[in-house]
Amino acid sequence: MRIALVAPTAADARDVMVLGESGIVAVSPPWFRPLYEPSKRCLRWPNGATATLYSAEEPDRLRGPQHEAAWCDELCTWSKQQEAWDMLMFGLRLGNDPRVFVSTTPRPQPLLKAMLAMPQCIVTRATTFDNARNLARPFIEEIAARYQGTRLGRQELEGELVEDVEGALWTRAMLEAARTTVRPLTFKRIVIGLDPSGGGGSAQGIVVAALGTDGFFYVLEDASLSASPERWAERVVSVHDRHQADKIVLERNYGGDLERRRE
Repeated sequence: MRIALVAPTAADARDVMVLGESGIVAVSPPWFRPLYEPSKRCLRWPNGATATLYSAEEPDRLRGPQHEAAWCDELCTWSKQQEAWDMLMFGLRLGNDPRVFVSTTPRPQPLLKAMLAMPQCIVTRATTFDNARNLARPFIEEIAARYQGTRLGRQELEGELVEDVEGALWTRAMLEAARTTVRPLTFKRIVIGLDPSGGGGSAQGIVVAALGTDGFFYVLEDASLSASPERWAERVVSVHDRHQADKIVLERNYGGDLERRRE
């Protein structure tokens, strides 16, 4: 078997995955402990299985080598996450059933969310408190008192995928519960809200909202983008025509003056 060990950095692969207190060498029984060859970035087991260490900072190192399995540690902290993952996938082609084990503190990132949506993905969750017997008691007491129940604590201690911004008026659960694919036959009014930016790479907010004949308000489209005034103006006109909007509302502190100059 050929295994890939992928960590955020080369040092993490060596110091955490291989030589750490809970690393492969430490948890292996004496009669089946692998030989670590630092110069070759390799572990070799008595039965001939090998594991090669990789850094997610160098995705091209994964280009070419083939594996039957992989362990990806702290995926959500990889600096070149998608590139490293793609290169790993292209080489995961040996054996009858290639598999990947991902261990990470969850963060609301596209790659992780895509994995969780895969039907073949099996999820196991564990909290810091499940491992309390292996940790210093003052540490457990201190982090519980300071962080338990907070947004950071839910993520770091409970292993929860936290997507809501602390203090948000609308949570993701609220938005998902309000989502609908059934549109009313007619709208009483359709308005485009336009929030131009003052430059510096900020996005221009372009949102289409409507009042339905059923008395409910609907957000029909978020057409926001980050572009030059000419491009976002073209986007606004296109969205206006497509939705047959009644009015465009601009933010006065910047957009109002800009629109008058364009006229």
